[in-house]
Amino acid sequence: MATDGSVLAFNAKQKQTSAPFRSFFLIAGLDAILGAAVWLPSAFGIQSLGLTEISPGDWHRDVLLFGMVPAILAGFLLTALPRWTGRRAVSPLTTRLLVALWLCSRGTFLFLSHSAGLALSALLVLTLLLIAAGRVIASRDRRNLKILFLLLVFCSGNMLAAAHYQIELALRLALASIVGLVMIIGGRVVPALTMAYVESAGGRIFIYRSAALEYVAAVMAACAFGLWVVAPQAQLTGLACALAACGQATRAAQWNGWRSVASSTVLALHIGYGWIIVGFGLLAIHILAPECLGQAAAIHAWTIGAIGTMALAIMASMIRKQSRRAFVSSVPATGAFAAITICCLSRLLVEMLPSYGALLTSISSALWVVAFGLFLVAFRRMLVPQI
Repeated sequence: MATDGSVLAFNAKQKQTSAPFRSFFLIAGLDAILGAAVWLPSAFGIQSLGLTEISPGDWHRDVLLFGMVPAILAGFLLTALPRWTGRRAVSPLTTRLLVALWLCSRGTFLFLSHSAGLALSALLVLTLLLIAAGRVIASRDRRNLKILFLLLVFCSGNMLAAAHYQIELALRLALASIVGLVMIIGGRVVPALTMAYVESAGGRIFIYRSAALEYVAAVMAACAFGLWVVAPQAQLTGLACALAACGQATRAAQWNGWRSVASSTVLALHIGYGWIIVGFGLLAIHILAPECLGQAAAIHAWTIGAIGTMALAIMASMIRKQSRRAFVSSVPATGAFAAITICCLSRLLVEMLPSYGALLTSISSALWVVAFGLFLVAFRRMLVPQI
């Protein structure tokens, strides 16, 4: 009864405050399901979607990168910025207008024009950037200037994709900026929640974070991303990615992830960050020994592993924090984290077992749909109070 009462109280409170994460996390979950589900009919010969004749590959790539990701960013940043900067939250009207813009971009992308839909997605990201910049600059919050920079890079990649100019460059810009944002946000959230969880369980923990190590790891990652964007096959890029993998592994080792194995959400955060390290390592192998591994392995380690897992875990953590039920266990949520992990492993096996590629891709797509479906089931009361 106490749990039911807290959920009802949370629902009533959220109806009054209209927290931005509610609408955006809901549409992000639905969009993630739709974006991956396209691979299932494509296995039966359906090769295009909607009136714009979008191929399954383009739909899968662009909807997830320029649809799901902006929605998650909007929900997270609009909810977190007031706490980070001490400035007022955006009004409910602003949230509704941003949601409407997102819906327009998706509808336009599917039924009218691929390019126009991506352009509207870029407009959404630009609007989010301007909102964030206003609050960060007004509060003189230097710590979050790097988030503004990465949002600008992501917006630039989105605009280039909308213009169909240097598509591969645009996608590398967009992906590098999003993984960079995951590294920054993860570097704040993962150790903080690890400490909070251990202490809530009655334990003691001290996480020592070397400032020098943090700086070196950040510089290594920035150099690796920069080189990959401009020279994706250069040997120097491969070396930089290998160093970045080492730097990020050393950084993550400081966070005592083994102390969080009893909490699926906190453990998922550590696993999600670990996929960033794996992505750097796989990209280094691809560049230095291209005959051994394709680039798709590294890309999917970042997109499915890092972005997918961290998206689920960070959304779950934010929802639970807002509901004042930070570490309450949930079978559907735990199932979602397990599904996204197996989903990524299945997709990586495609590169190693190409003869089973179609089957493994279908399995991976189905598990992605299951993961985000379970997420929506787990948090439906917080995201859609009327249910």
